[in-house]
Amino acid sequence: MAGLRYFGWQAIAGSFILGGTLGSCAPTRYAQCSEMFAIANTAVTEARALTDDGQTDNPQAMLQAADTMEAAAQDMETLKLADAQLQAYRADFANMYRQTSESTRAFVKAREEFDREAAEDAKDRLERATAGEPQLVSNINTYCDSDDSGS
Repeated sequence: MAGLRYFGWQAIAGSFILGGTLGSCAPTRYAQCSEMFAIANTAVTEARALTDDGQTDNPQAMLQAADTMEAAAQDMETLKLADAQLQAYRADFANMYRQTSESTRAFVKAREEFDREAAEDAKDRLERATAGEPQLVSNINTYCDSDDSGS
């Protein structure tokens, strides 16, 4: 089982630092975007630190990162947003974080049970959970950088 490494956090961390250019957003959208960015950036920063940028083999570190992603999913779900498009992005982030957390827990369990097939399945689920992340980040950045008329 030593040959299996946990690479999922690299997928999330790779392009997930959000909110670089929010200057053009009007205050209402800007404030809502900023709240989402704060949750996302905190979750990714913590997960990266816990897992040594996805390179750790430490199951406890992986479980702590899963806890971080679960907490981020809950934080996203409870975030009050008036903007309908941001509500959709919030749901996408929460779903991705929850699937990431569940896949991580399944991976750790499979490793502990020396179940290579289950570990590979969990890794595949994690990769699927995070596959849409670059496009989601691009979409929300574009949306938050756009004109805020009507929000």
